[in-house]
Amino acid sequence: MSHSTLVNAQLSAPLRSLALTVEETSPGEFCWRILESRANPQVFESVSCSDISFAAYDTALATGYGELQRLIGPDLQYGPRSEEDRQVDLFTAAPKVAAGGNPDKRTAMNGSLKPGTVAA
Repeated sequence: MSHSTLVNAQLSAPLRSLALTVEETSPGEFCWRILESRANPQVFESVSCSDISFAAYDTALATGYGELQRLIGPDLQYGPRSEEDRQVDLFTAAPKVAAGGNPDKRTAMNGSLKPGTVAA
């Protein structure tokens, strides 16, 4: 598959609506949380959250951004794309390529912050 075909397949998948936020769980204790909006653009669900707290807001933010980068993977320049749609597009663009993707299926970490729905 050519590079341009791969890029076009990646860009044709819808961009996921992800957000990174930092919450102060108690005075001076900060945790990051990654949220995603799916069907309703005003409702976000927790995708991942820190299992430890940080003494500084900027440390929690930087650590959360690192997790967001890991979650998106090597295609950060194209943005987070819908996994299901990307796989369909890639198989359509190159039907003879064997399925070998390794999508991130890691569950959200459970610490003091629990995954759930958050109103926008």
